[in-house]
Amino acid sequence: MRTRPGICQRKKRFASEEEALRVAEKAPFPLRPYRCELCGDVHLTGRTKGMKLPAFEIARRRAAKAVRREDAAR
Repeated sequence: MRTRPGICQRKKRFASEEEALRVAEKAPFPLRPYRCELCGDVHLTGRTKGMKLPAFEIARRRAAKAVRREDAAR
C-alpha cells in the first residue's frame, strides 16, 4: 500500500529503521517501521497483517501467549 502525501506529512519521520524500532518498542501496541516511497524516510505503521514483525514484538506476543496458557492451566 502506498502512503498518501497527506498521511506522510502528518507522520513522524525517522532517519533510520533502528531509531524507529526504538520508538516502536516502547509503544503499548504493535508498530513496525517502513520506508516511505514519497519522502524516503522511515515511518511507523500499525498495519502488521501479513508483515514481518520486529523481534521484540514476536517476543512480546510469545510472552503474552505463555501467560495465557499458565492462567488456563490453573
